[in-house]
Amino acid sequence: MKREPFSLVKSASAAKIAAQFEDYLEASREQPVLVTRNGKPVAVLMAVQDMAEAEQLASGRSRSLRSVLEEGHEEIQKGGGIPHARFWREVEESRRAKRPAPSRSKKA
Repeated sequence: MKREPFSLVKSASAAKIAAQFEDYLEASREQPVLVTRNGKPVAVLMAVQDMAEAEQLASGRSRSLRSVLEEGHEEIQKGGGIPHARFWREVEESRRAKRPAPSRSKKA
């Protein structure tokens, strides 16, 4: 798996990911995996907790992931950003907050 020093994602070619899919699927639980073809980004492998989260991700794509990553990289270069551990802690807290509360229906 290739990883640039400033990158928030791992990256690998589509062929390599196809050959080692289970490994990359597991890696996507820790951070997104950028899929490349001929050195150019074509997709992102990203873990989700459930169908609702997957639909939210799919419907919330108002701008390209590439533009988000470029903006983040520029912010980091300027000395901005947050530490890696804090970022993932906040992601997990956000995921927990979005999970629906368990149903409390009463049976007669």
